[in-house]
Amino acid sequence: MESIAQRTGVGTIGRARLNVGYPSTFGTIQEWCRTNGIGVQQGHRRFAQYAVLSAIAEVPSLRRDLVFKGGNALDFMWLLNRSTLDLDFSLDAETSTGHVDLDSLQSQLQQGLRVVSGPLGIALKLQRARANPRGSDKTFVTYQFNIGYALSDETPLRVRMASGEPSSRVIAVEISLNEPQCANTMFVLDESRQLRIGTLEDIVAEKLCALLQQSIRGRDRRQDLLDIAVAILQGQNLDRRHVADYLVEKSAARSVNVSRAAFYDPEVARHARKGYAELQTTTRTCLVAFEEALATVLTFVDELPIPER
Repeated sequence: MESIAQRTGVGTIGRARLNVGYPSTFGTIQEWCRTNGIGVQQGHRRFAQYAVLSAIAEVPSLRRDLVFKGGNALDFMWLLNRSTLDLDFSLDAETSTGHVDLDSLQSQLQQGLRVVSGPLGIALKLQRARANPRGSDKTFVTYQFNIGYALSDETPLRVRMASGEPSSRVIAVEISLNEPQCANTMFVLDESRQLRIGTLEDIVAEKLCALLQQSIRGRDRRQDLLDIAVAILQGQNLDRRHVADYLVEKSAARSVNVSRAAFYDPEVARHARKGYAELQTTTRTCLVAFEEALATVLTFVDELPIPER
């Protein structure tokens, strides 16, 4: 398998598309919502998410060390279909040059928020920061941040924020440590900002790993089943070898057994089925029926060069 340096597309644009998954100014929100068939409230949140991503891109160390991943990474760049509330990142330990902890990330995020708040016309405030799980002995730690915001026309809310009160409108940011970074490229956020983002193969591999972890972690990953199925059904040119390699690497870090038989375990389907229909509220263009989504993913798994058992 190639090295991380070879697998990282830093310095290239790759398949990134410019400014299609979000409005980049307050004045374009309504038109963007009409074009995309999205309610204005969701458009407001999408603009706020763009502002937070811009803040991260403004801080050199965050821009270098954080890799955008998960459902919103898919929706901002690869699959314009389903939005999520959180902005998920992984910290790349191989590019980080110093000690990274909750306090240092908090300070860097605050720096970026101050830079973009004025030019974008949005009030931004870091309202909460915590580690999950707590304890210095934990291997897979996620730093969770809540960033309150108020748009330029929300004067009462901006006044409350200025007086030190928290905003009721929040963008959640999660930064995971010690997760394998298999492949990423540069995401063109706008004309002056870029971020690292997981490739489609990397994100699909992580979602496949999450499906296998459902029983282990006691979590239901219905959204991952849908996202993988949509990527396949939309004809995305997924490299099966890369997906398999990344899946094995990510699963090994979590001590998860990878095989075709593991995906056919009834527990995988049982957990993924829970609440699947509720994804309709977050899906704009394509909600694949559960049985079709499951069959699509299992057919894809059968094509991956992974062990049978």
